[in-house]
Amino acid sequence: MTYGDHVVAVEPHGLDAIGDGERHGRPRDLFPLWFGANAETATFAVGILAVALYGTSLTGALAGLLAGNLLGYAVVGLASRAGPRFGLPQMLISRRAFGIDGNVLPAVLAFLAGVGWFAVESVFGAQALGALFGLAYPLALLLLLLAQVAIAVYGHNAIHAFERVASIALVIGFAILATAVFAHGPLRDAFDPRAPFAGGGELAGVAFSATLAFAYAVGWAPCASDYARYLPAASSARAVAGWAFAGGIIPSMLLEALGAAAATAIHAPGFSSATPAETIRLVAAGNPVVTTVGLVTVLVGTLSANALNLYSGALSALVAYDPQRRLRFALLVGAAFLVLTMLVLLSAQRLDPSVRLGATLPAYALATGVLTFVVVRWTLRRWQAAIAVGILGGVLALGGGDPVATARLVTSFLGMLTMWAAPWAGVVLASRLSAERRVDRWAVGAWVAGIAASLPFWQQAWFVGPVAAANPRLGDVSFFVAFAVAYAVARLRGHARGAVAEELDGRAHPGL
Repeated sequence: MTYGDHVVAVEPHGLDAIGDGERHGRPRDLFPLWFGANAETATFAVGILAVALYGTSLTGALAGLLAGNLLGYAVVGLASRAGPRFGLPQMLISRRAFGIDGNVLPAVLAFLAGVGWFAVESVFGAQALGALFGLAYPLALLLLLLAQVAIAVYGHNAIHAFERVASIALVIGFAILATAVFAHGPLRDAFDPRAPFAGGGELAGVAFSATLAFAYAVGWAPCASDYARYLPAASSARAVAGWAFAGGIIPSMLLEALGAAAATAIHAPGFSSATPAETIRLVAAGNPVVTTVGLVTVLVGTLSANALNLYSGALSALVAYDPQRRLRFALLVGAAFLVLTMLVLLSAQRLDPSVRLGATLPAYALATGVLTFVVVRWTLRRWQAAIAVGILGGVLALGGGDPVATARLVTSFLGMLTMWAAPWAGVVLASRLSAERRVDRWAVGAWVAGIAASLPFWQQAWFVGPVAAANPRLGDVSFFVAFAVAYAVARLRGHARGAVAEELDGRAHPGL
């Protein structure tokens, strides 16, 4: 049976190119897809953090959030254009920039990000489900995992169909929550020097707001073409980019603005660190209808975001696989991620008092290294990979005795780990996506240069760079530096080639 536009059919395609007979849909179908994926409580929380954590005024937060979203979703829109062109998943297209072996590190990072964000969202979604129906956390998590895995197993068409329905439900839910937010009283539009990280002042708050929005948005870029690859090859590139951009920026900007407004209107201790379920209770202020609607909104938002996290995380796992099954190569990549995880967690223990890993730190690093080795060494079919990623995320979401603490630990870890996505996007957008090679040293070098250049500007709970430490009012501009440097270095390749070509041409035709 041809898959085509069938919804109740398991998607048969994995990393293979989508043929003309399977192409369907229109660029505008990307709007509800990205709208549903972003109309969720994580986006709402970005706005809350911009004000409650950094003390930014409402006007300053909105300005920063708008700037970050404009750039972030422009990247997502531009990356989406490769879907109809190649008919391939985004991280497989990335091989055309980095090379087959050079692309393994970004692919593993995309896989780990998919597992991690899936686990974090599942923790908070299971809390909401448990609160709605009085279920114990493990049972609520199991039910939620089954629903999420089912959507991802059915694949591309099922995800598009679900997001169309979810986007409508989420608009209704957040509209009701908005009325509850504005019922709390007048909104304050002034810098709050008493906020936990207000030391940098208003300017730093604006920069942090922009960084939060950009980091959240650009995190979708590594999976952008996954949901556009079934579109006809003749689809307008401008329309593809435009609809993806609009579908992402509209819900993100609206919900981040609502979150920023909520932080100015609701004066409750710990509001910036509350879980989504706790946030809903604070917003509802005892109103049972608003509480119920809010918890349902959290639950639907979890499903809408995790459908993409799980599906694209599984595809990234397939891309990371080494077709030559080289044992030494898999061991080398696994060891690199073991060391990377160890360094990140050691930095966390040094700077963040809430991180107390102790003797378990090597175990976390070893688990990451082994998981990376397995992903590079062996592979599965797409639907099998979706189940495997769902199981991994579910185990992580159990979180021992305190799932919420585990979710916050994973969130901080991913906050540092997702730094890879901004320079990766810069390289992919600046590169000519040609035939695959083993390693494109220029592209890999541009990616590493972007990360290295951004390190001095990092200002996070687990790492503060020297430039950021000496200039707290600068805020955290590391994501922007990483993207700009990687893009610029990747673009230099064209100028270098042009200079060489001119020199050779002059030698061949002296006197011209």
